[in-house]
Amino acid sequence: MGFGWIWGVLGFLLLIGALVALILLVVRQSNRSAPVSHQPAADVPPTPPRSTARAIAEERLARGEITPEEYREIVRALDETSSPPGA
Repeated sequence: MGFGWIWGVLGFLLLIGALVALILLVVRQSNRSAPVSHQPAADVPPTPPRSTARAIAEERLARGEITPEEYREIVRALDETSSPPGA
């Protein structure tokens, strides 16, 4: 029988496909069950929240829409309005 080897090759390919599928299944399951840490690294200090108005002023300065003097005026005004009363 001259074509008997075809069944052997097909069986071998089916076995390889089953092994690949099993490996993929194990890898995906291990990734799902791995705990995810959302805490920052201990050596990285937390970044303080930036003022949205200050960030907008920085972006406008970077784009050249305002001059450095105008930027300083904006920052000064923001600092005056954000300081608590009596401070």
